[in-house]
Amino acid sequence: MPDYIREVYAAKSETRIYKSATGRKSRINTILLGTWMGVTEERPDGWLKVKTIGPDGWVRAEDVSDHMGMKAFFIDVGQGDACLVEVPGARFLVDGGPGRNTRAYLAGWKYRWLLKARVPLKFDAVFVTHFDFDHFEGLTSLIADKRFSFDAVYHNGIARFSTRKDKRSAEYNTDLGKTGFDGGDPDRPKVLHTGFDDIESARRLLSEGGLMRAFQKFLQAVVDAYDEGRLSKLKRLTSRDKHVPGFASLGQLSIDVLGPVPSSNLGRYKFNWFGSSSHTRNGHSLVLKFNYGSRSVLLGGDLNSEAETHLIEHYHPDNPFTVDVAKSCHHGSSDFEIEFLKSIQPYATVISSGDNENYSHPRADALGCAGRYSRGERPMVLSTELARSFNSSEDIHYGLINLRTDGEQMILAQMTEKKKASDLWDAYTLP
Repeated sequence: MPDYIREVYAAKSETRIYKSATGRKSRINTILLGTWMGVTEERPDGWLKVKTIGPDGWVRAEDVSDHMGMKAFFIDVGQGDACLVEVPGARFLVDGGPGRNTRAYLAGWKYRWLLKARVPLKFDAVFVTHFDFDHFEGLTSLIADKRFSFDAVYHNGIARFSTRKDKRSAEYNTDLGKTGFDGGDPDRPKVLHTGFDDIESARRLLSEGGLMRAFQKFLQAVVDAYDEGRLSKLKRLTSRDKHVPGFASLGQLSIDVLGPVPSSNLGRYKFNWFGSSSHTRNGHSLVLKFNYGSRSVLLGGDLNSEAETHLIEHYHPDNPFTVDVAKSCHHGSSDFEIEFLKSIQPYATVISSGDNENYSHPRADALGCAGRYSRGERPMVLSTELARSFNSSEDIHYGLINLRTDGEQMILAQMTEKKKASDLWDAYTLP
């Protein structure tokens, strides 16, 4: 039996918890909008005694709500992307970065107590924006972990084969598969013909062989999870779907699929070739728009200049890209289009990048343009890399970025480097 009367959630951007039910100079904790609280005592003068993350104490009844809202956690995975999204009754993961950080955060911190209590943990969807190592490799161990189950794994449908020609099928002239002129006409654009969709096509790829090793391990984990009954489906998503299946409207939540955009709206899936393998697989990333109430967030994988131009032309004269918060595409790379940034016009941009890499992400021009082409008088740029720090003992302070919204209020927050017991947060409220 729970040791609390009822569940409530923080209703203010930064909700104060007090040592006593007077509030006078006794703040002992500050929690963010949407944070869970268990009420253990209710007083007629409008004070509630609660247990929550951090020190327990007293909160004003006017500062709580019955609704959690939407939370997004931009996980610090170093050079890569991973974002956990939670809404009442559903959870999603967009990419998993490289290495073990995502699984370590989920199993060792975020859901530690639920797993310890053997509570079944299900993701309604895992989205792989594209199959670059720093976006999908960290998902392999998570999907293989038998403590987790998944309604769906969604992806962009572009497979990864060996970079060595002698290791892959002779018909594949690139490590993404077969390319050629659309319809065989040299006056038409070059397109990528090869792709995959569901669990059966994943089995065929594994049987065929010649895959990039990390991609092979990922597919095997997916097939194993399906055979074990922990995964319900594997599916390709494109702009043809318009919405994530089952999430065209779920309460205040809807999830739009804005990309990738195939070269035609009908028939077999083909994708424009953007000059190279890396530009093509990055440029055809899943582009997801999470809408919650009147607020919205854009997650666009590793889009590049060619892809952004392609998206603008496809949707012209409409503009579905304007949002409140955008994750910077490709970790703050210089490979972006000004017109695309102008179409997004966020109040805030979040950049996920790492140390010890050769790309100098986030680039100076990406940081400058993120601010210049934002809305509001005080545009914000938050970075997992800038939020990360080390002390003299080389202990790591990870740069997790928090996003919270109740459909009207919206905040972004990061932990302060030097922690103060009564308030750990450096938080910003969006206009």
